This record gives sequence, structure tokens and C-alpha cells, in this order.
Amino acid sequence: MSLVRSKSRGGETQWNGMLFRVTGMEAGAAAVRAGAALVQPSKSLWRWWKPPTDRASVAAWADELAAAVQSAERDLRKDLCSGPVGFIRVDFAFAAVSQSRPGEVIESADASEIATYCESLDPPPRRLVILGEPGSGKTVAATYLVQGLLKTRSGMADGIRAEHPVPVRVNAAGWDGTADFSGWLITRLGLDYPQLRPALTRKLVEVGLILPVIDGLDEMDTTDSQGKSARALLDHLNNTWRSEPVIVVCRTTLFEQLCRQGEDNGLHAAATVTLQPLLADQVSDHLTGYRDATGTTSQCWSMITTHLVSDPHGPLATTLETPWMLGLAITALRHDPRTADQLIACGTTDAVDDLLFAAQIPAAVTGREPKDEHRDYTSDDVRTWLQSLATHLDHRRSIGADGTAIRLDEIWEIAGTTRCRALHGLTVGIITALAFGLPVGLLSGLASGVCAGLAFGAGFGLAFGGAPESSRANPIVWRAPGRSRWRGLPFGLSMGLAIGLVVGLPVGAIAGLPTGLTAGLLSGLMSGLAAGLTAGLTVDDEERLRVAVDERRLVRDSAITAALVALPFGLSIGLAFGLVIGLRFGLPVGLAIGLGLGFGISPAAGRFLIATLVFRFTKAFPARPAIFLDWARRKGLLRVNGTAYQFRHETYRQWLQRQPPPLAQQ
Repeated sequence: MSLVRSKSRGGETQWNGMLFRVTGMEAGAAAVRAGAALVQPSKSLWRWWKPPTDRASVAAWADELAAAVQSAERDLRKDLCSGPVGFIRVDFAFAAVSQSRPGEVIESADASEIATYCESLDPPPRRLVILGEPGSGKTVAATYLVQGLLKTRSGMADGIRAEHPVPVRVNAAGWDGTADFSGWLITRLGLDYPQLRPALTRKLVEVGLILPVIDGLDEMDTTDSQGKSARALLDHLNNTWRSEPVIVVCRTTLFEQLCRQGEDNGLHAAATVTLQPLLADQVSDHLTGYRDATGTTSQCWSMITTHLVSDPHGPLATTLETPWMLGLAITALRHDPRTADQLIACGTTDAVDDLLFAAQIPAAVTGREPKDEHRDYTSDDVRTWLQSLATHLDHRRSIGADGTAIRLDEIWEIAGTTRCRALHGLTVGIITALAFGLPVGLLSGLASGVCAGLAFGAGFGLAFGGAPESSRANPIVWRAPGRSRWRGLPFGLSMGLAIGLVVGLPVGAIAGLPTGLTAGLLSGLMSGLAAGLTAGLTVDDEERLRVAVDERRLVRDSAITAALVALPFGLSIGLAFGLVIGLRFGLPVGLAIGLGLGFGISPAAGRFLIATLVFRFTKAFPARPAIFLDWARRKGLLRVNGTAYQFRHETYRQWLQRQPPPLAQQ
């Protein structure tokens, strides 16, 4: 269809028999309306990029961060105190030692009171070291500390609270200790709390409103580095951070080694508390109390307690002196009372460890509820999958990444980063090649269609296949507190206008003005709706702290975001093409373009989908990772730290990695 201008008179113009009247006043009013529609989106974009950092705004953000930290620490302690047989609580104590007279205990109390002791320290600055053996409850103690300090902070008057720092537990794993500590802390907080813009995080750190509680100091180094990274971190804290409060959590033996390397007390001007081992009679009391509370009648409990009394320094008593191993023993005994005879017969602590670690997966598998979504998990399956996870975390540590935890949108790395990136790029390339090659081939011939398809497919495939390995999903929330879900409407209107012009003008030039207007109106309406919904339902920085982030929904949120943008855009493009080449061809082309766009703008969801297909063939991980990871968390094999999954304890991960694969997998 050709576009013909047949008559022009004054403000009237006739195109293909259709009469339009456009006056200068109307055009000016339209321009004003378009500019007004862009004002709010522009302000929102600027506010996102440059959030206010005045004193009142920073204080409000500190309160929001405190609420998010409180929720995260509560969930973490719940995971730490659970097991395959349910909730298991083991009380333990700490002892504060004198700095001037090493070895002299100046205070001892239950671990739940550690925040009270920390608050009694004379500032400035408030600096503390929490030490303990593996499994002694260091992270549990850290959660008690953070929650206790947050509770005190929440009870302060507004003016005082605005000057009081927010305790935030951060994991040092994956850092080499060489960068500036403040810069690393800002980056770490951005990873753990992505809702915080870098400018806000930097401001909170600069004005002293962050009290870092550094966990994982003993997980920074490989066996070959001999504590080099951890010592570098302590040096930073003693130099650039020497006048600021900080709390460090570390294994006792490693911290003593770090002190010898630096020829000092590790963390300058810091008080030290050491988590105390459980004595044999305390272990007996815990076992007896658990037996009475659960009403079990098996003789296995009295067998163990009798043995502990008769041999209070033997392998079994030595192993059970930490809350972590005592919890594993309770799980093993509940699962199979015959374990008591085996535990008593163990001649070394390593034998006790192996027996207790080996009992956890069978206890989790046989302890399923009748309504479990997957009742076909076997012990061999679960062990294979956890070994794959343990090996991958060790690989992440070897390349300088966080080797203690992994998010759901990073699970695709287990299937092989090179493999998944290549398959992701290939998938996007094929879809894009078909989407662009088909209409060009119909309009200009097969040769042109093949060339266009190969060119666009290769370009898009390489671009999206080489995208960064990790990406974060934007939370999509229908009802976020404090704002209307329709706030994205102005942005959607402006985007619809722009896309309508981009599509309508070329189509009008090819097929005539009426067809161009129709194509522009349809594409603008649908694309504007997609853009408006995405902008309206995606929570902003301030709102994300008030919206619970579910670790199981990261990939789903990413896919929803992609669908909200890609499907309406693909339909609108398909309708536009359909008006030129026919709906029979145009709609499939548009849907293909939308599918390719969805795969491209959501690499987390796209690569996750590809990984699930790879897992179906390799069996290295379950084909439904989200369900398995949540199951393993509920059964006490894994825990959630923020939005990342990690093993309940590093010693368990190391044990799994040393074990041979199940016979069925060999």
C-alpha cells in the first residue's frame, strides 16, 4: 500500500482519503502533555540513581535496614537450631577473659546474654572478638548478639537512635583482605541487601551507622594461603578502621595463629569472649531433657548418658561437647536407636564424626512428611546432590568467590558455567535468527532472510551468552506497603508513545498511513502496558526493605519481570508485522521476538531453565533445584543466610566432599 498526500489546505491534510486537522495549539498541548508524562518517571529514575542522603533520610534508612537485619537473623537462628527430626535447642555459655591477665575469666554467662556484655564495654570504640571451636555455636552467638543490640537500639528515642549504629552480620568468605575495608563493606552490604543503593550504603558507613559483625574469618583462606587473607583483614581493622566499632567471629585456633603472625592480640583494643565446651554432665542433662520433652521410651538415651558419666573424657564425650555435634547425635538417635551401640563402640572422635555425619541424610529422607512434594528422594540421590553442591562451593572458593553460600539464581553454575552460557547464547541466537529472518525472507527473499537471521542471531547470541555470570532478580510485588500499584502508568504512557512512533512510522511508510496508525496504536498500547506494569509492580529501593525477600522466588521473579516486558512487546510487534505480511506470519514472528527478548533480558531465569535440562541428563543435581534446596533446608541439612543457601556447618561440607560417590553413581 502506498502513502499518498492528495490535498493540503491550511491546517488540513488528506492522506489516502483520510482528512486530518492539526493546529499549532493542539500540537503544543500534546507536547506539553508528553513532557508532563515524562516528569514523574524522570524523577523516579533520578531518585533511584541519586537517593537523598540528608540526615533524616539516612536515619530512616538505618531504621529500615535494622528491621531487615532483625528478620534475617531470626530466620537464620531458626535454621541453625533445626534438624531432620525438628527443632533442637542446645544452650551454651561464653566466658570473657582479661586482656591484661590472659586466661583469667572476668565474666561468664549464657550465650543469649552476649549482647548485654557487649553493651557493657566502654566505648569508644566498641570492639569484640568471639572465639570458639568448630561447631561451638559461633554463628548462633552472633545472631543472639545482633538481635540483642537491635532490640536495645529500637527502644531508644528517635534522636539517639539516629546516631546509633545498626549491627549487621556480614560474611568475609570470598574476600582476599587486600581491598580497603570500607569499600569492601559497602560492596558486601550491597550483595546482602541489594535494595540499598551504593550511595546510601556509603553514607551509612561514612557516618558510622553500621556496626559490622564479621563472620567467616576462618573461611577466607584456602589450606595453602595459611591465613594470609584473614590476617590482612585484621590489619585493615587495626589501621583504617582502628577508631570504629567492629565485632569479629573466628575459630579459636586460627585466631591464635593470626595473632602470632601479626605479633599482637589480633584485633586491637578488643575484648575477647570464648564459647565454652559442653561438659559431660551438661550433655547428659540435655539428652535427658530432650528425651523427657519428646516422651520417647527407647533405652538408647540412658545408654548414652550412662556412658558419658563413666567416660567423661572419651571420644564420644569429646565429640559431643559442641552444640553442633550434640544436635547431630540427637538426630541420629531419633532416627535409629541402634546408633547408641555404635557410638559407644567408636574408638576415636573421627569415627564418631563419621557416624553422626553419615546418619543425617538417611534421617532426613525417612523423616519426610506424607505430603512432601517429592517422596521419591533416596539417600543416594540426596548424597550425590549435596556432594555436587559441596564440590562447587569449594570451586567457588578456589577462584576467590564466596565458597560458603549460593543463591538460587546461581545454581546453574553447578551444571557448568561454560556449558550453560554457551547453551543460553545458542538458544537466544536461534530464536532471534528465526524471529528476524522469517519476516525479511517473506519480504525480500530467502537469501536475504537467511543472511538477516544469521546476522541478528549471531549478534544477540554472543551478546547474551557472554552476559555476566550472575544476575539478580527484581522483586515483583502486587501489594507493596505505602504506594499505589498504578504509579508506573505515566512511565508506561511515555514508553508506549515512543514505541508506537518507532513502529507506526515505518509501517505507515510501507503499508500506508491507516495501517501505520493501527500498528503504532496497538504496539504502543501493549508495550506501554508492559512497561507500566513492570515499573509499577517492581518495588523500589525503599520498599524492598519492607517486603520479605523469598530465596525460593528469585528465579521466578526474574522470569515474571521478563514475561511482563517480553510478551506484550512480542505481541505488539507481531500485530505490526501482521498488518504488513499477514497475521498468520506476523504473530509467530512477534512471539518469537518476545521469547528471545525474554531469554535475553533474564539471564538468571534462562540459564536456570537450561541447567534444569542439563541436570535431567547428568543427574548431578535435581531437575527441580528450588524444591530440593527448600526441602534440604527444612530437614536441617542446609540453612538460608539472607537469600543464599549454605551447609549447616563447614565441617559437614568438608566431610561430604571427602566421601566417595554412592555405588550407583560410580
